[in-house]
Amino acid sequence: MKLHTKTALLASTITVAVLIAALVMISARVVDLVRDDQKERVGLQAVNLADHIADLPVPHTDEDMLRMAKLVRGGRPNIVGVRIWQNAGRDFTERVATEGSIPAEPIPAAVQASVRSGKAASEVSENYSGPQDSLYHVYAPVTEKGRITGAVEIIERLDDWPSVALDYARNALWLALAAVALITMSTYLLFRHLVYRPIERLLEAMTRAKAGDFDAQAPARPLDEIGQLSHEFNSMLGQISEMTSDRERQQELLRERVREATAQLQQRNGQLEAMNLELWRTSRRLAQLERLAGAEQTAAKFAHEVGTPLNLISCHVQLLRDELFADPQAADARTEIIGEQIDRIERIVRQMLDRARAESSELAPLDLNSLLQSICAATAPTLEARGVRSEKSFDPSLPLIAGDPDRLQQVFINLINNALDAMPEGGRLRVVTKLKAEAEANGHGPHVAVEVADTGCGMTPETRAHIFDPLYTTKERGRGTGLGLVVVNQVMNEHNGEIEVESAPGEGTRFTLRFPAAASPVAEAQPASASA
Repeated sequence: MKLHTKTALLASTITVAVLIAALVMISARVVDLVRDDQKERVGLQAVNLADHIADLPVPHTDEDMLRMAKLVRGGRPNIVGVRIWQNAGRDFTERVATEGSIPAEPIPAAVQASVRSGKAASEVSENYSGPQDSLYHVYAPVTEKGRITGAVEIIERLDDWPSVALDYARNALWLALAAVALITMSTYLLFRHLVYRPIERLLEAMTRAKAGDFDAQAPARPLDEIGQLSHEFNSMLGQISEMTSDRERQQELLRERVREATAQLQQRNGQLEAMNLELWRTSRRLAQLERLAGAEQTAAKFAHEVGTPLNLISCHVQLLRDELFADPQAADARTEIIGEQIDRIERIVRQMLDRARAESSELAPLDLNSLLQSICAATAPTLEARGVRSEKSFDPSLPLIAGDPDRLQQVFINLINNALDAMPEGGRLRVVTKLKAEAEANGHGPHVAVEVADTGCGMTPETRAHIFDPLYTTKERGRGTGLGLVVVNQVMNEHNGEIEVESAPGEGTRFTLRFPAAASPVAEAQPASASA
């Protein structure tokens, strides 16, 4: 349905509802007025009839009274009965009644008292079984020579609410139909002129704007609701047109910048290719420098490893010179130690030459006590010359470990040399072996522990954090390469061992080396003298 149809239906419904409500309220009031008018007229007729009967010649005949009663009943259609009562002293008895009157009912005592006092009385009866709902009984006294001789009763059917409402409804129906027709016609004409035509023009302008014609304008109208809508639509089209123009300018500017950025990107790509080529060349030069640095590190490590046995050989050669003629047996021992150190130099040189290949220690059952005894005997002259007192405590129940005697000899000699450097004015060096059969709180299982402790100058926490870094040293230039503890850490990793350092400035340093215990018997141990 169109808008005007919906509006007409709504207005018609409201009009009909208002008419029905008015009909209901007015009908109730009209019923009361009609009934009051009926009661007033019936009362006057009853009084007039009583007066006429009193004026009849005495004695009154029933025919004369019946004739007058018929005249009264025929005067009004709603009168359903006329009856004349005779005063019998203590009660009233029926004397005359018109044909078709409703059955007589005794006059109530209150009504009799009012009639005997010379006043008219009335009552409303609703117990009548006929088509009427309410009957109005009027009693008027008949007075003759100052004496109440009887009474006149007129019974009238009062108009009920449905009958009155029906009469008014017939008239209201035509009024409602006329109102609905008038509302529908006026609504259609009003919407056609004030709504439909302006909306059609506005929709036409919207269709043109949707097709891309932003110059389309809605016709100007007075500033009512549709006029404001047309004005806002035209304003919106103007803003859209301006925004479209700005967008096109921005797109053109963006395309220009994209072209410039593309050209710059191509130029940067060329520069990047040149830089990549230069980077490749630099990488090659760095790789060469790295190989040179590795060769330099290998040479420094070679010098460090070879320097230790050479120092021992030099010390023993000096002692051999002094003891050659004094103690030939001691001279033989010195000569044996010198030979062993020369063999060690030969092995170190061979290992340095094979460093390019992945190195792995050859592990075999080894008696650590025997190896340490040999190392302490080899380093004893050097310790005595430096004023360092050595203390040894070897656990006789120490089990074998899986180790490489040559590699472990590097470890312990490096630790002893570091201890000597930390005690330039002498001190005490303590070497202890222990068996830890039970797991410790820090998570270590059964293992063999070797402690190498000195009473030297100690280390600060900063120094202790870098002692295993390659080429890091605190010694004077020419005395240290920074590779000794690197070798120690590497060998411990090869033996699945762990190393722990405890040190404080002025309190000395203690290295604790832990090795997993082996289950092999002592008889299978590799002799320490073979690698001393």
